[in-house]
Formats: sequence, C-alpha cells, structure tokens
Amino acid sequence: MDYLILQAEEKRLTVAHFSMSRRATDLIGAASIELDEERTLTDAVHHVAEKMTGSPRVVLCLPPELFAQRSVSLPFSDLRKVREVLPAHLQGEIVLPVEDLVLEVLPAGEGQFLALWARKSDISAAIEPFREGGIEPHVVSSLPFALAELPGVPPECALYDGTTLSFLKGGRLTYFRAFAAGATAPAIAATLSAVELSGGELPPLLCLIGSVGELTDTEALPLPVATPEVPQGLGHLFKNDETFRQLAGLYAVARAGSAGTLPDFRKGELAWTAGDAKLRRKLLLTGILATVVITLLFVSKTLQYRASVADIASLNKSISAIYREVFPTRAKAVDEVSEIKAEIKKLAGVESSSDHLDVLKKVVEAKGSTINGLYEAEVEGRNLRIKGDARTAQAVNEFKAAIAPLLATSELGEVKSRPDGMVGFSLTGTLKEGSK
Repeated sequence: MDYLILQAEEKRLTVAHFSMSRRATDLIGAASIELDEERTLTDAVHHVAEKMTGSPRVVLCLPPELFAQRSVSLPFSDLRKVREVLPAHLQGEIVLPVEDLVLEVLPAGEGQFLALWARKSDISAAIEPFREGGIEPHVVSSLPFALAELPGVPPECALYDGTTLSFLKGGRLTYFRAFAAGATAPAIAATLSAVELSGGELPPLLCLIGSVGELTDTEALPLPVATPEVPQGLGHLFKNDETFRQLAGLYAVARAGSAGTLPDFRKGELAWTAGDAKLRRKLLLTGILATVVITLLFVSKTLQYRASVADIASLNKSISAIYREVFPTRAKAVDEVSEIKAEIKKLAGVESSSDHLDVLKKVVEAKGSTINGLYEAEVEGRNLRIKGDARTAQAVNEFKAAIAPLLATSELGEVKSRPDGMVGFSLTGTLKEGSK
C-alpha cells in the first residue's frame, strides 16, 4: 500500500510518498514546502494534490503541541479494552470535558499506557484546509507517536527532532514535550532535569534527528548526544545521512501505519467517511445498472411472451379456417387439430392400402396360367411374401422371373412336390423404390 505522509508545521509542509509492501519499501517522492504570505498552506496542498499519483493512504501529522498526555496504569493488555475505559478513567482528572476530546492510547510498558488526547475542534480545523485542497487525510496523528517504528535508533534513548523532545523506553514512547519555536540546549537540559526531579528515569542517550540547526551548545546537556546514520538496508531510500534525518520520522509514520500501531484521531464524528460515500455511490450505481438490466430482461421476456401468444392465436385461427374448409358440414370440433391429424392418418392408411393392391395386382398378372393359385400374399412395408401352387418347378422359376421387375431382391424358398403332381412354393423379396 502507498502512504502519503503530510507533516504540517507553522511555516513548513513536509511531504513524503512511500510504497510499502512485505518485500520492499520505496520512496516515491518527497518535498519540503516553505509557507509564508505568498505561499499559504492551501496553496501548498493544491500543489501536492496536482503532483500526487495513485490513490495513497493519506496520513496527516499535526504539531505535537495540539496533543496532551498522561501516563496511566490499567490492569489490561488489550488496547481495545483500554480505549473503552479510558474516557471514564480520565473523567475528573483533566480539566476539559471528555465529550469534547478525541482520545487515543499507546502501550508504554507492562500495565502502563500513555493516554493521548486533543480537542475535536482543533482536529476538525486542521483537516479542513486539506479537504478543501483535494487531499483529505484518512488518518490524523503526530510524528512522535510513531517513534517506536523509527529505524537506526536505540530502544532506550531520548529523541529531539527540532520541535519535540521524546523519550523511548523499551522501544516505546513514554513521554514527549513539544517546543513551539524550537528549543535551545538549556531548555532541553531543564526539561530533562524536571523529568528526573519528578521521579522519572532519564534515558542514557540523546539522538538528534530532523532540523536541529539551532541546537548548538550540546556540551551543556546532561546526556551524551548522537546523530543516527542511515541503517543498513535503507540506502536505497535515503541517499545520505542528512536525508535520513529529515525523513526518518515520516518513514516511521508510514511503518506504523502499515503495522497498524499508529494512533488515529479521526474517529467518531471526525471519522473519515469519504471512502464510505464513494463506496455507497459505487453500490448505488451498481444497483441502478442491475435494475435497468432486470427491467430490460423483463420487458424482453414480456414481448416474447406476447409475440408467442399472438402467434399461437393466429395459428389456431388458421387451423379453424382450414377445418371449416375441409369439413364444411361438420359442427365445430372440440379439438380441431386432433381431428385434422386423425383424418390425415386415415388418408395415409388408405393411400398405403391402395399401393398394396397395385402391387398384388401386378403379382397376379405375372402368375400366368402355369401357376395354379396363390393362397397367401402379404405386403408389409417393402417386404413381399408369397405362397402358392404351380404345375411344375419350371413354372415357379418362370413366375419368379416374371415378377423380378417389381423386386430389388428376391429369394425362392423350398419347392415341394405334392402327390397330385403339382408343387408348392414360397417366395420372399424386397420391393423396388417406386414399385408401390
């Protein structure tokens, strides 16, 4: 999935477009746009919208000073349950009404959580310029909340990115402080001392990332200072250490978004609904097209049915007219079609009988005077069977030759002599085509 990370600051909009997959991560593009009177945030958002490719998941990182925090201890490990009880747990402990806030939580250790909240009005106002500019964010968060996914830094350290000092313990965010206009080394040292005086444990190292050009007097800090370098395996993303320090936080946000660990402050009445509206439009269009197809199919079948009914009615009318012409003296039949079929079968039978008589007549004409009589003659289809008496066997052969023009094949059966000197014979054969 592609992620478009937008880090909105007072005088700068930083953009990074990452393509995240299980196999590889690619940096599609990145830019840092300075904001002033000539180029406002709205202008910068329009510029980014024009250059954006594809349909990435947009994550808006707001300045951390918009968010408040409190460490809480709860006997749960499931973040879903923690989110359910968090409003009741914070009610009365914070000045603002819980109903006016958007709450989130991060795990900070065994039974420890970092509760985070921001005003709904602040989140809504921050979203509006991006919505108007054509890049409505799917997720609203802040860069420090993704530091657990930051590569190349120790799991136990403090991080300063030019505006925010954050503490990591066991690779988890446990504390952050935002400096509205950046911080000097004495301000960071004072913050570290205050944390130590309040009973907090200081990390062993301070790592500098992002724009920290104003932090010069690092010798006055109570912690050793380190500048992370590009980790092995990420050289294709960040060409040098400076690029890594500038984009490492945005890369961590993309990784947290891909891993599902990034706190999202677009929820409840602020939830992103553009995707749902788009899906509803698609479903509505699909429903309309399906309705049109079903209607056209119904109309087509209705027209086919009406045409069939009209054809049947016309056919029945034609059959009735034929019946009246064939049988003008008969009363109207109950089933005219059946009666006409029966009459056709009768006519076919008469025609067949007439053909049989013609064949038998030719057989009788061929017997001559030498055949005393034919006592059995049968025609079945094209098969002819004859039995009779003749004066001699020679007469039988002459009779067979006489009827040969009628037969395609013929076979003379056994010729038997009788006591009176005559002979009995049988003959079978197949009539030629057209002999009937």
